[in-house]
Amino acid sequence: MSADSAAKAKPPPVVQVRDMDFCYGTSKALFDINLEVKYHRVTALIGPSGCGKSTLLRCINRMNDRVPSARVTKGEVLVKGKNIHDTDVDLTQLRKQVGMVFQKSNPFPKSIYENVAYGLRIHGEKNKNLLDEAVERSLRHAALWDELKDRLSANALALSGGQQQRLCIARAIATLPDVLLMDEPCSALDPISTLKIEELMSQLAREYTIVIVTHNMQQAVRISDFTAFLHLGKLVEFSPTEELFTNPREKLTEAYLRGTFS
Repeated sequence: MSADSAAKAKPPPVVQVRDMDFCYGTSKALFDINLEVKYHRVTALIGPSGCGKSTLLRCINRMNDRVPSARVTKGEVLVKGKNIHDTDVDLTQLRKQVGMVFQKSNPFPKSIYENVAYGLRIHGEKNKNLLDEAVERSLRHAALWDELKDRLSANALALSGGQQQRLCIARAIATLPDVLLMDEPCSALDPISTLKIEELMSQLAREYTIVIVTHNMQQAVRISDFTAFLHLGKLVEFSPTEELFTNPREKLTEAYLRGTFS
């Protein structure tokens, strides 16, 4: 195969961040970010508190638009080759394409069934059979079906913390997004629930592209294929996870990983 043919056969990154600066008002939060997220891989964003991890994550589905004065001031973000800030981009469709799971589980005060079906209903799906199939598929993918199949009409708020977070994952994947963003999804969970979520992420990466913010470096090692290290709004290093943790190129990365960072 020629180099040109190989380039054509190789799919482009599902997410591309190019030369991006991001500001909250007059305060710059991200500086000249360049990042490519590959299909069906887990990419972890690590770094000290306040370094811009969650801001970068929320740039991928324009969740930062909800913050007054927050804006991209330079560069662009592309999802499947489309600039998500183009004037013809529909935010509802973008967030269907790029789902999100937050740090704190946030099930709606509705039944388990209606929580999972919510996104599909928002997009106009009314066919009961299709909704039933999507709810079962999503709960199975979130490793919840066997636990909850006889309780679908129960209030989601009655679930345990770990179950609630997996339910939020099921809700996020019900619309079959291309990308799943996860902002410290295990930070409020006990070790057993954390392990279940990590196992779930590894399984979901077979069908979805995942970007996760985590403060837990061991978690990044366990679950991610690629890791980006951020510091003071700058992307210091981005490499395959094993390479970054065993042979970091930048002294700042090495200091952070060794715990000698100040």
